[in-house]
Amino acid sequence: MTLYKKLLLAQAPIALALAIIGIFSVVAISYLGSHSQGIMKDNYRSVLAAQRMKEAIERMDSAALFMVAGQQQKGDEQAAKYRPVFEAELKVQEGNITERGEKEFTVGLRISWTDYQLKFDRLRASSTIEAKNALYFSELEGAFYKVKSVADDILAVNQDAMLHKSDAVRRTAERMNAI
Repeated sequence: MTLYKKLLLAQAPIALALAIIGIFSVVAISYLGSHSQGIMKDNYRSVLAAQRMKEAIERMDSAALFMVAGQQQKGDEQAAKYRPVFEAELKVQEGNITERGEKEFTVGLRISWTDYQLKFDRLRASSTIEAKNALYFSELEGAFYKVKSVADDILAVNQDAMLHKSDAVRRTAERMNAI
């Protein structure tokens, strides 16, 4: 055996080890990348939906207050703008349930939203400002807070999940780095 072949044979284990480490690194990076994308896909869309629903329900509440103040047309215009926004984001949320407990909150949100709409429509149909005032403060205001509270719960579940998943990916990255 020539010296060249002996040197090549002596370096073969090192080359093999480097190839294995390279493959392991590519797999590890791919794993971490896909997990970080999973966090975004699973939870960020629900976070956005919850935030948008909260904004829409606040605008709906403002519309109701316009009506209570005698500004029916302004209230109708604002409600017509934000009611479909809330409904669209609620449908997004209903199709993006990924966390434990999130389904129950989402079902509760649908129920609360339906109740809010019924009460809102009753307020809208009321003939006098006094009747609108009484209906708002006796029923609609509480329904508003209920919808907003459940949307907050969905937001919190998804934000917490993002935090926990992010920490898990960070710990995995640290382990991979140590290896």
